[in-house]
Amino acid sequence: MSDAILCPQVGQDLTEAKVIALHVELGDTVKKGMIVAEVESEKATFEVEAFAAGVVVGLPFQVGDWATVLEPLVVLGGGSDAKPPVKQPVPITAMSGSFATPHELVAPARNASNGQGRSSPLARRMAQNLGLAIETIAGTGPHGAVVLRDLEGLIAKSGTVATGSTSLNVKSLKDGKGIPVVFIHGFGGEVAAWRQIAMAIGLPNTLLAIDLPGHGASADAAVSDFQSIVAVVASTLGNIGTEFHLVGHSLGAAVAIALSAQSGLTIKSLTLFAPAGLGATVDGAFVAGYLAAKSESALAAQMRKLVHDPAALPASMLKATQAAREAGPVAERQATIAAALFEGSTQLFSVRTELSKYHGPCRIIIGQRDSIIPPTETDRNLPAGVGLHRLENTGHLPFLEQQNLSARLIAETVRSGG
Repeated sequence: MSDAILCPQVGQDLTEAKVIALHVELGDTVKKGMIVAEVESEKATFEVEAFAAGVVVGLPFQVGDWATVLEPLVVLGGGSDAKPPVKQPVPITAMSGSFATPHELVAPARNASNGQGRSSPLARRMAQNLGLAIETIAGTGPHGAVVLRDLEGLIAKSGTVATGSTSLNVKSLKDGKGIPVVFIHGFGGEVAAWRQIAMAIGLPNTLLAIDLPGHGASADAAVSDFQSIVAVVASTLGNIGTEFHLVGHSLGAAVAIALSAQSGLTIKSLTLFAPAGLGATVDGAFVAGYLAAKSESALAAQMRKLVHDPAALPASMLKATQAAREAGPVAERQATIAAALFEGSTQLFSVRTELSKYHGPCRIIIGQRDSIIPPTETDRNLPAGVGLHRLENTGHLPFLEQQNLSARLIAETVRSGG
């Protein structure tokens, strides 16, 4: 008897999703709760979790394929009793959690074609702001629709946006309506850090995440100081629209606050997790240790300092961080950024003035066990209009350690901003 991990339903009206990552190979042992794949559509991006254990005996789809929702992404055998891994794709017919005998089938190939009038609202908006004719762009979305990643691809090839500024990686976590909500990660993070909480928020808005310079898919973007980071983020967002809700963590929260003072952007609300830039102190030993870590075990030891409960740190987050370091100039770029932002255990930048001038809805969420940025510094002399939530038994990553509460606070702040 076999089990299968199915492609999730990524939207009520969608029948397929693109496989963007596979974290297992044929013959791998899968444990319950592991993240085995990532899929996306124009509606959402999902990490696919294993709800059964076993050995991988079939991978019906490969990275880049469009998978049918509720069809197997990963086929599992029963451990030592499992048959040898199947070399060909093997979709199985589902029957109440059990599956019939595998049969060989090659997943259908799909080629990019022009959108033929089909495009997502966000893609149309971004194309208009960039001065591009969307009907000339090859679409890779469902049924050839032009979607955000197609615009991202054009920007990546040119290396510039319409303003001539460096473009940062922007990822669509969920398509929607109204003013976009933009997530900005902290130092050492990347857009993937937001995927889990994005699925829990339940807002109708478009949800976007941006990679800061020197991070993730923006690793090649070199900056020299905090103001340069803010400027390139502002430029990138300016090519998408003018109004945004911002959700930031740590350095990303400081960037979000600074963006609220940028001309040309209207920030409707701020939700800030463990924000940097509101106090002088940072754990310099962590920053140095994180940057110096070469092996996965050394990196894991440093990243566990980010949470109060080590079990709250997803294995996929550690794996993604290590893979990014091995694939490009991430560590080198981040060391340059750290030298500009921190001196020993001191933060060299402040956004307290910008925060005092912001009059929209604003919430700050801090962990009382945060060892990276002391919570006592963050909550000192905050403006009267800023809401503060102190979470017990929580470290530097409240949105991971207290996901449900964090999702609710984000949604409430965004709704109050209109």
